Amino acid sequence: MTPRIGIRDVARATGLSITTVSHALSGKGRVSERTRDVVRAAAERLGYQPDPIAAGLASGRVGVIGILVEHVSSRHWEHTYRPYYAAFISGATMLAVERDHAVVVLPTALWGKVPLDGVIIVDPAHGDPIVTECRRRGKPVVTDGKPLDPDCADVPGIESDSDETLHVLLGGLRDAGASRIALLTGTEPDSYTLDTERAYRSWAAANGNPVIIEALQPGESPAVAAERLLSRPDRPDAVHGLNETYGEALLGAARRLGLSIPGDLLVTIMCETAEDKHWEVPLSVLSLEAERRGAVAAAALVDLLSGEEPGRLRVPTRLVIRESTSRSGAGDTGGGT
Repeated sequence: MTPRIGIRDVARATGLSITTVSHALSGKGRVSERTRDVVRAAAERLGYQPDPIAAGLASGRVGVIGILVEHVSSRHWEHTYRPYYAAFISGATMLAVERDHAVVVLPTALWGKVPLDGVIIVDPAHGDPIVTECRRRGKPVVTDGKPLDPDCADVPGIESDSDETLHVLLGGLRDAGASRIALLTGTEPDSYTLDTERAYRSWAAANGNPVIIEALQPGESPAVAAERLLSRPDRPDAVHGLNETYGEALLGAARRLGLSIPGDLLVTIMCETAEDKHWEVPLSVLSLEAERRGAVAAAALVDLLSGEEPGRLRVPTRLVIRESTSRSGAGDTGGGT
């Protein structure tokens, strides 16, 4: 293996001190332009490359940004949250690599033990301690979903038009003949869950729809909650599920109870992407465009690390209509906002 050429080698070749060579190469310190030219020429001739670890120690940067995963302790994280995180991380990683940064994904419990230049937090919770600690340390942070606490309003966070698109989706269910539209949701106190419930309640109040919310109990499977919802005496005739797993649970519960989709029940879900997952009945989805959100979050964080203001971060959602809400059976698909 060829030995690495270091500053000592350049200093030896030029007859200058290590300090002078370091200043000439970094552009710092009081060094004449002639000396800089001599040092740079020698460095190029010798094949000198800066030591990235030493450069990181000098600048306080390691070239790594972190994506913090909050829900790994949840029993159903593998299917409920993992698809979204996978798409989000893919988008963030591709963007970060293009801009010369690495990405590491780690549980929130470990974030303070790994050297990171900045962090991305998905679905910040009320009183999120990591957002607070990052602000205290002066470490750049970007959130996927706006921070829920008023004193964190200046933290860059990705916004979407999901409230408006959800209202359009619910209105489409009503126009298809549904009069008892329910929400199947979870109990996680994150911005995504809370924002979805708030948007559903506001639409229901404005449109005379009874508020029918079924939430999973701690440790409960989506299948149990879905069957409980569809077994009610005042059974809903349409349900919007918080994510893909809940959609699959609704399909299974309807099958066990002898309900046809879309004949007896209309089903829609939020999903990380708009692609068809080959469900037994193709589901209409409100796509959050997770891969794009990951890229936008990573770009904003790299901008912050470069001393630039990222500006407003907004990623439109996409509405795709399929067979689960098309009683004509046409499976009409349309683009969203």
